[in-house]
Amino acid sequence: MIHMNKKLKTVIKRFFQGLLLVIFFFLVLVGSLVLCWVVRPNTAQVNDRLDFIIWDAISNSRHNANTDMCYWNGSYYFIYANQPGNQGSTTTFLSVNKGPTLHNLTQITTLNVPGEDIRDPKFAVIKNQLFIYYLKNRGFIADPYTTAFVNSSDGLHFSTARDVSGLEGWCFWRPKTNDNITWYDTAYSATQSEIILLSTTDGFTWTKVSSVSNASGSSEPELTFLADKRMLVSIRVEAQMDTIIGSVNAGTGLAIAAPPYKTWNYTLDRLTKLDGPNLFNINDSLNNPHYFALGRFQPDVDSVFTASGSVFSRKRTSLFEFVNLSTRPTLKYISDLPSSGDTSYGGVIIQGDRLYMCYYSSDPTKDYGWLLGMILPSDIYMVNMSIASLFDAAAHPLTPPFTLPWDNYIVVAANAGFISLVLFWLVRKHSKKRNSVDLE
Repeated sequence: MIHMNKKLKTVIKRFFQGLLLVIFFFLVLVGSLVLCWVVRPNTAQVNDRLDFIIWDAISNSRHNANTDMCYWNGSYYFIYANQPGNQGSTTTFLSVNKGPTLHNLTQITTLNVPGEDIRDPKFAVIKNQLFIYYLKNRGFIADPYTTAFVNSSDGLHFSTARDVSGLEGWCFWRPKTNDNITWYDTAYSATQSEIILLSTTDGFTWTKVSSVSNASGSSEPELTFLADKRMLVSIRVEAQMDTIIGSVNAGTGLAIAAPPYKTWNYTLDRLTKLDGPNLFNINDSLNNPHYFALGRFQPDVDSVFTASGSVFSRKRTSLFEFVNLSTRPTLKYISDLPSSGDTSYGGVIIQGDRLYMCYYSSDPTKDYGWLLGMILPSDIYMVNMSIASLFDAAAHPLTPPFTLPWDNYIVVAANAGFISLVLFWLVRKHSKKRNSVDLE
């Protein structure tokens, strides 16, 4: 019995020694990755044909995210989520701001969901009412489960929040209209298994028009109208629910339908997985329409640790143009905007010859992996860009800067070498100890 107890104690001791060793190796790996991400310089590439002014609009040591903006009745409106991190939190609230210019905004109200998380707000002006639609989320993981809204007739006083009636389990994106009679919005199921198109004439009651796609892991569908009245929808496609290393099958779903928007042609574009998209149209000097997107781009791509959507990769907020819309629509990369880490989810206002944009980003002087960016503070940036320069940049786009994450590989390889040396030393030490015991 004594011998058995001694043997059991030895087994337990070695188990905990092994566990501590695994924890030590893991912490060394994480620490070295974080150190690499913190010290490496930012490599975002900004097209030098873009003429813009950028300023840091919100900086408060919180993880500010999920922006949108609009111009209505002579005032600018701007909204963002004030969060402790990218994860769900009961302390998150939406800050609603108004002002005569984007440099002079004042918070007019805040929105929150008691005991829950709130995210992804979107403005919509419907029948001279300002609506704010947002998503409700339970728990730590960002998996919204339904849509709620408030509305205002004066832009100052908002109604009591309520869920969208009859559409429990559907998450709205950004409502739009091309005739000021019927407004359309795309929504994704809380299970991220289907995208549908909805319509309304008042902003309160929404009706399903059609099913857009049933691709697994689909979310964040954004619509825009083409000049011939067809509708284009971009869809964030994970190919499966989020995994930390991403998926080689992920990308951007592109769906097009003609009125009455019942039958959709669907393709998958692999240039990027367009997270947090904002699609917008501008006509050039010859009155030819161009269709642009503001959204997330991932320059690090491989099939091991940084497949599309990987938390270990760099991220950017970037500008894209949709091309080949009469045949097989594709995304054309134009340029990054100054950004890094956790970023994107922008708002857009087009006024005269200027394009105003807002988006959030980790420190743009650093180049954090997305995982680190999600837990560190992020600021809101605003951009005032010449539309002529956007057309110039679109005509001379940069080459997408796809790279293998060599720095990550080097860190992992160095850690593997270190672990091998430590294990070799421990094995030799143990062997010498056993041999000395045997000799005795």
